[in-house]
Amino acid sequence: MRDRSAPDVPAALLRHVRITTSHVARVELGAPWGVRLRPRDTVSLHHVLTGEVWLTGVGRETVARNGDLLVLAHETAYELRHRPGARVSDEPAWPHPAPLSARHLHGGPGERTVLLCAELSVTGAARAALVRALPTVAHLPAGTVPGLDAVLDLLRAEVRTARPGAEPVVARLTELLLVQGIRAELDRRPEPGTWRAALTDDHIARALDAMYTTPEHPWTLVTLARTAGLSRTTFATRFRALVGETPFAHLTRWRMALARDLLREQPTSTLATIAARVGYADEFAFSTAFRREVGEPPGTYRAADR
Repeated sequence: MRDRSAPDVPAALLRHVRITTSHVARVELGAPWGVRLRPRDTVSLHHVLTGEVWLTGVGRETVARNGDLLVLAHETAYELRHRPGARVSDEPAWPHPAPLSARHLHGGPGERTVLLCAELSVTGAARAALVRALPTVAHLPAGTVPGLDAVLDLLRAEVRTARPGAEPVVARLTELLLVQGIRAELDRRPEPGTWRAALTDDHIARALDAMYTTPEHPWTLVTLARTAGLSRTTFATRFRALVGETPFAHLTRWRMALARDLLREQPTSTLATIAARVGYADEFAFSTAFRREVGEPPGTYRAADR
C-alpha cells in the first residue's frame, strides 16, 4: 500500500495536462500484413481484440496478444506486423473522422488481427515531464493492471454497439484509459539514474512535488533542500544526477511552462498577475526570465498565440 504521506508527483503532473481524443477506430488486418506508422506528436493506443501484433521500434521488438494494450508516447516511427520479419507498407490513409463502428480493412485474406486504435493529444505545462517518464513503448498485458480491464470492457461495448451519444463517451473512456496506462507504467520499478527514478526517490520527489504544486513560493536552494530532507550540497548533487539539471534550472523551466499555458488560456490576465502566479515578484523579472527561456517576451508570445 502506498504511503499516504509520500509525495505524489504523477498526480501533480496529471493536474497540469489536458488529454483529448482525436481519433478512435476499429481496424481489421488480414495476414499477411505489415504497417509502418509515421512519427506523430500524439499518443497512440492499440488494444488487441483478436490475434497478435508484433511491434518494432527504437531497437526493440514487442508482441501483444488478445486483451493487451500498447501505449506509444514518443515522436518516432514504428512498424506493426502479423509476424516477425513480415513485409511492411506505409500506413493507409484511414478515413478521418470515421464512424466508431467502421471496419478499416488492410492486408491479405489470411488470419485476422483486430485492433481498437486511438490517437490522443496531450497538452499542457506537464506534457514534456510526463512523456519523459514513459518508456518508448508501454506494453500492458491483459489482466495485469487493476481497473484497466473494466475500462476496456466499457470501451469495447460502446464501439461495438455504436449507440446514440457513443462518440463523446468513447472519447472520455479513451482518455481515462490513457491515464490508467500512465499510472500503471509509473508504478513500475524504474531503472536507476533515470528521470523515472527521480519521481520515486523520496527526497527528490518531495522537492519536485513542492515545485509543481506551489511554483509561486519564493523557493531557494536552502528551502528546497529542507523540503527534501537533505543538506544543501547533498540535495543539489542528487537532484542534478537524477533530473539532469540543477534545481533552479528545472524550477525555471516549470514556471515558464505554466506561464505559457496562462498566457494562452487567460488573455485578460495582466503580466503582473501571471508573474505572481509563477513565482516572480515583478513583471520585469518575469519578462526577463521568460524571454531567456522561451526566446521572446511574454507579450509577443501571447499576441502570436492569438
